[in-house]
Amino acid sequence: MKCNKCGNNGGFYVNVTDYKPLEMWEFSEGSMTRYCQKDAGDNEMEVVCASCGADDVDFEGFDKENYTDRPLVILSDDEWDGKVAENKTEEKSSEE
Repeated sequence: MKCNKCGNNGGFYVNVTDYKPLEMWEFSEGSMTRYCQKDAGDNEMEVVCASCGADDVDFEGFDKENYTDRPLVILSDDEWDGKVAENKTEEKSSEE
Protein backbone atom coordinates (compact mmCIF):
# COMPACT_ATOMS: atom_id res chain seq x y z
CA MET A 1 0.00 0.00 0.00
CA LYS A 2 1.11 3.54 -0.61
CA CYS A 3 -0.14 6.99 0.37
CA ASN A 4 -0.75 9.05 -2.76
CA LYS A 5 -0.25 12.30 -0.82
CA CYS A 6 3.10 11.82 0.97
CA GLY A 7 4.42 8.55 -0.47
CA ASN A 8 4.41 6.65 2.85
CA ASN A 9 4.27 2.90 2.38
CA GLY A 10 5.05 1.72 5.90
CA GLY A 11 2.16 2.49 8.24
CA PHE A 12 -1.58 3.01 7.98
CA TYR A 13 -4.39 3.35 10.47
CA VAL A 14 -7.42 1.20 9.71
CA ASN A 15 -10.88 1.53 11.19
CA VAL A 16 -12.99 -1.54 10.47
CA THR A 17 -16.71 -1.72 11.10
CA ASP A 18 -17.94 -5.25 10.59
CA TYR A 19 -21.71 -5.63 10.20
CA LYS A 20 -22.22 -9.25 11.10
CA PRO A 21 -25.77 -10.48 11.41
CA LEU A 22 -27.50 -9.05 14.44
CA GLU A 23 -29.04 -11.40 16.93
CA MET A 24 -32.45 -10.98 18.51
CA TRP A 25 -33.06 -12.72 21.80
CA GLU A 26 -36.64 -13.58 22.65
CA PHE A 27 -37.57 -14.55 26.17
CA SER A 28 -40.75 -16.46 26.84
CA GLU A 29 -41.69 -18.19 30.07
CA GLY A 30 -38.11 -18.54 31.27
CA SER A 31 -36.59 -19.81 28.02
CA MET A 32 -34.59 -17.92 25.44
CA THR A 33 -34.67 -18.29 21.65
CA ARG A 34 -31.98 -16.72 19.46
CA TYR A 35 -32.77 -15.42 15.98
CA CYS A 36 -30.46 -13.98 13.35
CA GLN A 37 -30.31 -13.18 9.66
CA LYS A 38 -27.96 -14.77 7.16
CA ASP A 39 -24.49 -13.22 7.07
CA ALA A 40 -24.82 -10.17 4.86
CA GLY A 41 -21.04 -9.77 4.70
CA ASP A 42 -21.23 -6.00 5.04
CA ASN A 43 -17.83 -4.61 5.91
CA GLU A 44 -16.88 -0.95 6.02
CA MET A 45 -13.19 -0.10 6.14
CA GLU A 46 -11.52 3.31 6.39
CA VAL A 47 -7.76 3.40 5.76
CA VAL A 48 -5.67 6.53 6.38
CA CYS A 49 -1.96 7.22 6.21
CA ALA A 50 -0.29 7.08 9.63
CA SER A 51 2.20 9.78 8.59
CA CYS A 52 0.00 12.50 7.10
CA GLY A 53 -3.58 11.36 7.81
CA ALA A 54 -4.64 11.37 4.14
CA ASP A 55 -7.24 8.87 2.99
CA ASP A 56 -5.96 8.81 -0.61
CA VAL A 57 -4.38 5.36 -0.39
CA ASP A 58 -3.39 3.10 -3.29
CA PHE A 59 -3.91 -0.48 -2.15
CA GLU A 60 -1.57 -1.73 -4.89
CA GLY A 61 -3.45 -5.01 -5.25
CA PHE A 62 -3.63 -5.73 -1.51
CA ASP A 63 -6.70 -7.90 -0.81
CA LYS A 64 -8.28 -5.91 2.00
CA GLU A 65 -11.10 -8.45 2.34
CA ASN A 66 -8.69 -11.02 3.79
CA TYR A 67 -6.86 -8.80 6.28
CA THR A 68 -7.83 -11.16 9.11
CA ASP A 69 -5.48 -13.80 7.64
CA ARG A 70 -2.58 -11.85 9.20
CA PRO A 71 -1.81 -12.36 12.90
CA LEU A 72 -2.96 -9.71 15.37
CA VAL A 73 -0.25 -8.37 17.69
CA ILE A 74 -1.64 -6.85 20.88
CA LEU A 75 0.51 -3.99 22.20
CA SER A 76 0.67 -2.47 25.65
CA ASP A 77 -0.08 1.25 25.95
CA ASP A 78 3.64 2.08 25.93
CA GLU A 79 4.32 -0.13 22.92
CA TRP A 80 1.37 1.45 21.06
CA ASP A 81 2.68 4.95 21.80
CA GLY A 82 6.09 3.88 20.48
CA LYS A 83 4.56 2.50 17.28
CA VAL A 84 2.62 5.75 16.73
CA ALA A 85 5.80 7.77 17.38
CA GLU A 86 7.66 5.75 14.73
CA ASN A 87 5.22 6.92 12.08
CA LYS A 88 5.33 10.52 13.30
CA THR A 89 9.15 10.45 13.12
CA GLU A 90 8.94 9.23 9.53
CA GLU A 91 6.59 12.12 8.79
CA LYS A 92 9.05 14.71 10.14
CA SER A 93 11.99 13.24 8.26
CA SER A 94 10.04 13.11 4.99
CA GLU A 95 9.16 16.81 5.28
CA GLU A 96 12.81 17.92 5.65
